[in-house]
Amino acid sequence: MATNDFYDQLTPFYHLIYPDWDSTIKHQSSQLDSIIREYWSSSVSSILDVSCGIGTQILGLAHLGYNVTGSDLSSQEISRAKREAKKRGLELELSVADMREAFTHHSRQFDLVISCDNSVPHLLTDEDILTAFNQFYRCTRPGGGCLLSVRDYDQENLVGTQVKPYGTRNENGHRYLLFQVWEIHGNTYDLSSSA
Repeated sequence: MATNDFYDQLTPFYHLIYPDWDSTIKHQSSQLDSIIREYWSSSVSSILDVSCGIGTQILGLAHLGYNVTGSDLSSQEISRAKREAKKRGLELELSVADMREAFTHHSRQFDLVISCDNSVPHLLTDEDILTAFNQFYRCTRPGGGCLLSVRDYDQENLVGTQVKPYGTRNENGHRYLLFQVWEIHGNTYDLSSSA
């Protein structure tokens, strides 16, 4: 399944990955804000999130006063991020774009480029990663920065087929059991999720 199709299907349930999505938004934006202040002082006002998903990072960063632009490969996630921003009274520029075409799509520079929640590892070749990083670099103003968060795969036992549980969630009278199935193939794995 193509990455964008996977996330299109996951969109209605994506927030359920977290026990409390609103608290996660606040926590992650607070943590990102601390890193930004430590490494870039107060020189960051504009942020481009090249894999914004449904808005887990950008909603909180916008609430903290950053001028945030977001793009994502999944049109469904962008549609949901727009609804979530509107619900919170936030003005965000959101659009559909592949991170490997970030500068081609946005055609401008930002103080900071981010990609969180393990998005970059969806790129499976060195060529794709280099293409994306070149696009991130072109989107970054001189003196700006790039901030990525990825899973520490050295801590994972990448053998066989594994079930990764997220737990149960209750929402709107429904109870969900969330998990991922990883089918390991050497240095990569196929991923399926269920809710």
